[in-house]
Amino acid sequence: MIKLTRRTLLVGTSALVAAGALSFRALAASRTYHALLVACTEYPALPQRNWLIGPKNDAGLVHEYLLKNVPDPVRFAPENVTLLAKDVPGAKGLPTHAAIKAALADLAAKVQRDDFVYLHLSGHGAQQPERVKGDETDGLDEIFLPVDIEKWINRDAGVPNALVDNEIGDALDAIRNKGAFVWAVFDCCHSGTATRAVEVDDELERKVEFADLVGGDEAARAATLKAYEDTVASASRGLDENGARKPAFNLTPTGGEPITKGKLVAFYAAQTVETTPEMPLPKGTADAPRFGLFTFTILSKLAENPNITYRQLGQAVLQQYSADSRTRPTPLFEGELDARVFGTDKTDAVMQWPIVVKDGEATIGAGLLHRLTPGSKLAILPSALSSLSDAVGYVEVQSAKNLESRVKPVEFEKKPALKLADIPANAYARVAEIAVDYRLTVARPAATKGLEKEAELVNSVLDELATAKETGFNIELVDPGKSAELRFAVMRENAIAGAGKDASDKPALWFLPASGDVTLKDGSKPPLIIIHLDDRQKLVDATTRNLRTIFRATGLSRLAAASDYKPEDVDVQFQVKRRDKDGLEPLQASAVPRVSPGDEVHVLAKNSSDQLVDINVLYVGSDYSITHIVAERLAPQATLEEGLLAFTDNSFGMERMIAVLTEAPPESEKEDLSFLAQDGVAAMTRGLGPASFSDMLADIGMAPPTRSVMRLADKSGPKGAVMIFPMETVPRA
Repeated sequence: MIKLTRRTLLVGTSALVAAGALSFRALAASRTYHALLVACTEYPALPQRNWLIGPKNDAGLVHEYLLKNVPDPVRFAPENVTLLAKDVPGAKGLPTHAAIKAALADLAAKVQRDDFVYLHLSGHGAQQPERVKGDETDGLDEIFLPVDIEKWINRDAGVPNALVDNEIGDALDAIRNKGAFVWAVFDCCHSGTATRAVEVDDELERKVEFADLVGGDEAARAATLKAYEDTVASASRGLDENGARKPAFNLTPTGGEPITKGKLVAFYAAQTVETTPEMPLPKGTADAPRFGLFTFTILSKLAENPNITYRQLGQAVLQQYSADSRTRPTPLFEGELDARVFGTDKTDAVMQWPIVVKDGEATIGAGLLHRLTPGSKLAILPSALSSLSDAVGYVEVQSAKNLESRVKPVEFEKKPALKLADIPANAYARVAEIAVDYRLTVARPAATKGLEKEAELVNSVLDELATAKETGFNIELVDPGKSAELRFAVMRENAIAGAGKDASDKPALWFLPASGDVTLKDGSKPPLIIIHLDDRQKLVDATTRNLRTIFRATGLSRLAAASDYKPEDVDVQFQVKRRDKDGLEPLQASAVPRVSPGDEVHVLAKNSSDQLVDINVLYVGSDYSITHIVAERLAPQATLEEGLLAFTDNSFGMERMIAVLTEAPPESEKEDLSFLAQDGVAAMTRGLGPASFSDMLADIGMAPPTRSVMRLADKSGPKGAVMIFPMETVPRA
């Protein structure tokens, strides 16, 4: 059974001294925190098109976070943080095979029982034919590529200087045998089976094709590549013998372990058949540097709420991917996931930071990673324990870096702007409102040879819809290849790699995810509209319907950021009953489960709060369709337990169960979100005033011009939460 992961925003006084806090602080004070950060960017043995930019930025960001932003009393002393990278301040050398192995061995030699070790590897991953026959279920070794790799010559040597999965596992075992806890993050990928139908200018995949790693003469290369392709063709790639997703590096044992051995948590950016990107982040920030999507998302979720478990952090990453309309990659998380990140204590997350006034400027130690952007409002509080009603004024973010913001006092909420000198000593700035940007960024289709007229027609339709009123959505158009949440492509199905013999040759408008990938395997297919040059209105109507549905689906996902229920308030669990098995199995938050036609989903929800709570469950299909499943009101301490749905063979791909919780005021009507499944929402207006979570849900149907805002207060306004449970539907074998 799992508990829903939600980012929690404190709207009252924080319980800073919880049961067990003293024991945690004693442990934190006695243990040593170590870190090894590896960033591989330039590979002399590979073509320059395979070189990366983001890993060094990943390492720099993680380095800064560990030294300055981890919650007290956790402390990473500079002398215990080893950074291997090129052109990164504080680096102790290049990330060669020997340097990485030496750093791991050094950790194994000096760690003591109960110490903590953080390992972060950013760079290229790859696969090679297994060096030891029978060692891998799919016949392939997963490898991480240090910067000094050389070309493959034979199976016995493999890719020289590559770190093989077993090699990494042995090194971590040596550290764990000393009793240290290890958290390993792998921001790399090893292969990819999806076809990119449109180019994405700002994204670079962290993978290397095996062909780029093979050396030797032409005949030897051909023989090696043929053997590799034969292995790939016969393997059940990305899945273990039970059909579950397989992590890239097999680090956790299946049997028992000595109780004295340190625990392990491993985060993987992608499953073994997927790629993971690096890109300018955060999105929409001018001249943003490139980061690995996985690294940046982990750090941003951790910055928002550092006092969570690894399972909750993994679920937060998956929810953010869903909010960003990313169906791939599907990160994997394994190990001691119910432990708290860095071993921190269980306390409420307080989105507040000390205000530092120096040299005529005010700054706070939070920024873009904490979802603060220019214009964000924060209350000025006399102390960390003050309530929002004690605010003496407000500040507004003027400029923001990843981990720091420059703020300025402003007039807000009928309070005048303070002078910097009047800000109390030891004052804190606490987030005063949550803004959710509902705009759907859409990339236009690129011109396709032979389909120029169709692309021109589509672009004229998009221009019309972008300025039209009462469409039920709000879109921002960008040029082909630019950063976007939805991408259009004009193409014929039979022109896509891997298309079947029965693929259509009719020109169509395809609705693609942010990655631009399209896959036709396992019965999945992105939404599309057949284009008829002589019927423009039909294209307008069909595109409008699809965009409205996509807009609602992404809007629901984005609302996860505005959730303000604590885990102990309402617990929601989803379970799967397999068609050919008895009993129920939980939808694990640490992996995206695979389900097939005939499998059923059941829900178990308990309201442990003292308020009425409405729960709505919706199902978002891979074609962005939305099905409203149930709307129920839960009395305090009440439980909802019932079967919800059975999967059909209507669509396959990445899909989502979404549970929406809203606190119900006394004598109010039950919140019913069935309107989100309809083709259109009637135009409506509402007066100004503090927006509630229900208002923000209504905004999804109203398509606000820019963003919806929920103001935070100590007790006013009903609470709400959106929970996202991603899953992949595949045909039954």
